[in-house]
Amino acid sequence: MSSKLDKMDNKSTPVRVKSSGSDKPKLDKLDDNSAPDKLQGRDTIYIDTEDDITSIIEKVKKSENPVVALVPPSRAGTLQSVVNLKLLQRAAKTARKKLTLITNDRALIGLAAGLKIPVAKSVNAQAEIPVSDADEIPGNDIIDGNDLSIGELAALGDEPIRNKENKAAAAAVKSIETDDRIRNDHDADGVPDDDPAPPEPQPRKPVKGKKVPNFDKFRKKLFIFGGLGVVLIAFLTWAIFFAPRGTITVQAQTNNSDISTTVTLSSANTDVKNGVISPVIKQKKNNESIEFTATGVKEIGEKATGKVVIYNTNALDPINISAGTTLASGNLYFVLNENVVVPKVTGTISDPKPGVSKPVSVTAANIGSEYNIDADKQLNISGFTNRVYAVADKDFTGGSKETAKVVQQSDIDLATEKLKNQLNETKSKEELTNQMSDDTSVITDSFTVDYGQFTSAPAVDHPPTQGKQPTLTVEVTYTLIGVSNDDLNALLNAQLNDKIGGSSGQKIYSNGFKTVKFKNFQAAGSGFSVVVSTTGKLGPKLDEEKIKEMAVGKRSGEIRETLTKINGVSDVEVKFSPFWVGSVSKTDRLTVNFAVDE
Repeated sequence: MSSKLDKMDNKSTPVRVKSSGSDKPKLDKLDDNSAPDKLQGRDTIYIDTEDDITSIIEKVKKSENPVVALVPPSRAGTLQSVVNLKLLQRAAKTARKKLTLITNDRALIGLAAGLKIPVAKSVNAQAEIPVSDADEIPGNDIIDGNDLSIGELAALGDEPIRNKENKAAAAAVKSIETDDRIRNDHDADGVPDDDPAPPEPQPRKPVKGKKVPNFDKFRKKLFIFGGLGVVLIAFLTWAIFFAPRGTITVQAQTNNSDISTTVTLSSANTDVKNGVISPVIKQKKNNESIEFTATGVKEIGEKATGKVVIYNTNALDPINISAGTTLASGNLYFVLNENVVVPKVTGTISDPKPGVSKPVSVTAANIGSEYNIDADKQLNISGFTNRVYAVADKDFTGGSKETAKVVQQSDIDLATEKLKNQLNETKSKEELTNQMSDDTSVITDSFTVDYGQFTSAPAVDHPPTQGKQPTLTVEVTYTLIGVSNDDLNALLNAQLNDKIGGSSGQKIYSNGFKTVKFKNFQAAGSGFSVVVSTTGKLGPKLDEEKIKEMAVGKRSGEIRETLTKINGVSDVEVKFSPFWVGSVSKTDRLTVNFAVDE
């Protein structure tokens, strides 16, 4: 293996160690100043037969001395390879160490001479670089490729396979030799060689011969170019016969025509000729409320109640007394709550026995505790003086009176104004406007706010509930009205058609829809009324179909020249598409638009 790697090396000159009288190799001195004391600072490493190149490199790297002397065993296979020696030499350079070998093995000395690695005969001897002299090598030691047969050369080529050389080592040698070649350092001594680096071997160009036609590629190209041809034909057909389009815009001279008409907005069916349109109504209802303070003052309390027994003292017939009759005790008045029949007087004239009624309920006429009279208190009955009288059956109870704050009408009036002012009418109007569809025109002045019944809790002349403020509530209805754009356009067209009358020479170019205004909105009967005003534009009546027939096959300049000669036409714009089209051959590919001359 080592012999073949030597042949692969750029400096693969056969190496032989010089002999002088004996078989010991002759060594060139490494340094003129070499002396035994130079052996100091050298680390000696003994290599075992089991060590591979990786372990040897690790030992060199771990050495603490700048000079490392390797002592291999006799015929150490690891160092008999130029590949391993080069890897070892490169590792020593990287670790900044000087490598020497201590051996008498002629083969190893020959390899070291080729790589200029110093060799010493013994541990105590001075290392020197062996002499490499190709001239002193016997002829039978030199292999000439010209003298070898093809079979022998092939055998040499198969030698790495037979020896099962590590492919990684071959790759490493190639990398090292490539690096040496780039640096022009073929002897791997770290110093560029004097001779220029040999040129890189160029790969041999294959001999050109006649190629066999590739019918698959030919067929593929045929399909591709055939498809492109079909597409091109289809495109040309479309571009010539189907794509051409034209738009003719005629700008006409027009006259203004003012419109101002009162429209009835009614739920009845739309009748634009009679000025009736069905409105679009949007509503929103909210319950609004506000708290307020009661400022009224009033005496409040309860009326006393009780029962009386009525006596008939001199009537020989029963006496009927109706409910509502007043009874008085001094300046305290009571009202009889029910009808009562007082029995007649019985007994003799000398010993009369008055008639006595059953107990009847009465209520004090006013509030106050003073109406809580005691039992047996006598009361006069209005209208029956000296005939009958009443007596309290038991003590009257329930009468009371106190001064308190109560709700008065002025409090409600003030709260009503505050409630109206706090309403966000603008927001409600925007919400209703957003509810209108895009095909509806909104009548802004139609926005109204309607209030329902204002309710106060508590009511007028009543005190608030303890711990609570009086509250005023009302239902508010927001309303916004609009009209359909279709109905509005129909109304405007009807108004302008009435102005044109039977004239066949006039045409509506603009009915004024974009500038329409609504005024004087108000309620009218069961609906509403509003004044619609705008300005329309009337101009010459042009026949669209005749314009298309005239434009077929003509270029834009010809079309413009012909149409501008018509009375009432101020300008004409003609556009063809796509860009390569210069005329159109059919009327159905032409579009005619009419514009207003502002």
